[in-house]
Amino acid sequence: MKITLNDAEQALARHLAKSRYDNARSTGKPDQKMGGQSCEETDLEGIAGELVVCKRLNLYPDTDTDLIIYPKYDLLTHKGTKVDVKTTKYSSGRLLATMKKKVEDCDVYVLVVGEFPNYRIVGWAKSEELILKENIINLGHGEGYALNQSQLRSF
Repeated sequence: MKITLNDAEQALARHLAKSRYDNARSTGKPDQKMGGQSCEETDLEGIAGELVVCKRLNLYPDTDTDLIIYPKYDLLTHKGTKVDVKTTKYSSGRLLATMKKKVEDCDVYVLVVGEFPNYRIVGWAKSEELILKENIINLGHGEGYALNQSQLRSF
């Protein structure tokens, strides 16, 4: 499913990305990006991916930028499902999670592919399907959990 953020959503994504980045660094939270892209790009694409899923699920995004402790998930659905959105610019990108993730951190992981402001929601997996020993892989930035797009459920 393809989704393009409109001008207002793009402005919101830029504001949230910068504000959250500034707040996280000022409170000593380490940057956890896993690729060679800039921190700004990582944060913008991540927030934009969250907004894309919010738009698709008719959810209001979390606009809080002054948190000291961040939740281990990105979105909460109307039914209380905790969702962690993972965004990549690579069209064949995988659904990834760091080794620090635990099954109980969220209920569902969603993979979004694209570049600001155009995205595609690829699919999703339950936390217990992603966070498994057999899904550990090293893509050049340390070990993490990964599922291929073909292993994801349709959105």
